[in-house]
Amino acid sequence: MTSVKGGDLLSRWMQEDTMSDQGVPQRFLDLAQRTGGPQALSEAGLRERFGDPAQVELGVGQLWRARWEDTSMLVLVLNVESHEVGVVPVTIDPPGEDEISVVVAGSRTAFGVDATVWASLASCIPMRVLERVVDAWGEDLVEFTVMRARGQSRPVPTGVREGLPIRSALEPAAEVRAALADDLEFLQHALGLPVEEDGQPPGTLASLLGDRLDLGTLCAALHLPQPQVMKLLRGKTPLSPDQIDTVASATGLPSAEIAQTVRPLPADLVLVAEHPRWRSVWVRRAQRLGVSETQARLTGGYGAFALAARQTGGEPAAWDARLRQFLQGEDGAEDR
Repeated sequence: MTSVKGGDLLSRWMQEDTMSDQGVPQRFLDLAQRTGGPQALSEAGLRERFGDPAQVELGVGQLWRARWEDTSMLVLVLNVESHEVGVVPVTIDPPGEDEISVVVAGSRTAFGVDATVWASLASCIPMRVLERVVDAWGEDLVEFTVMRARGQSRPVPTGVREGLPIRSALEPAAEVRAALADDLEFLQHALGLPVEEDGQPPGTLASLLGDRLDLGTLCAALHLPQPQVMKLLRGKTPLSPDQIDTVASATGLPSAEIAQTVRPLPADLVLVAEHPRWRSVWVRRAQRLGVSETQARLTGGYGAFALAARQTGGEPAAWDARLRQFLQGEDGAEDR
């Protein structure tokens, strides 16, 4: 199946590529060639079909590689909301299906082999886990999948058949379905940026600590100079998860209370920063800084927010431009 846990050929491509320019491993291209599949899954082929990954518009009917940490799968997009997408998992190998599945012939996909759409597992996942668009399917396939997920019937499109039922929980298909359900749940809980809520201004770490504030102890515990710790106390710089735990240990306060002092970001900034077009930027930044992708996105988002606050005085900002400006300034600082 296409979950990394399933270990199939396509999932190994998804795991190895991880938004690099390496494209698809040759063994998968060889398989596509043997089965009549085009070179459309190579990096050059994907760019020819969809353009620059950073400019792709997310849309219904697209097939995306979704990934978070070591879990990845193919998903068919059924609908697009502001911060999340409705999807169904798609698998190529090993074969598996259930009575709600839609089995699509290889002639209708870029893979050149049959693909199973697990309509029984229709769900919503956050946009931030989408990594790369790899195919686009016809409207008839999407509509038929939606009907199957709702338990409704309609004429079967050309090049498609309904799935066969799983007769026993011991069948390999049952294991495939269970693993996909687990992976979907994991993707649903992928950690996102803190989002500002109207009418709920956060407190600062300094106000939370009050008389318990011991600046020297915090500096020592965090291994940071006083000016940087003061920024953390005033909410000018976000606390990382590790720093939250460190402050909790040093002060005796619960980590959950400390986490609530991290100033959330404007919802429109979060929407931009977590859009798939920014995914490759955060992956590369994480690799360059030697941090997790989550931390790279978090500090990048707060950096752009601080930059906008200095330059606009609180006026609405064009967040795509602010993110680019912050990252360019960061690169320039490193060059110097």
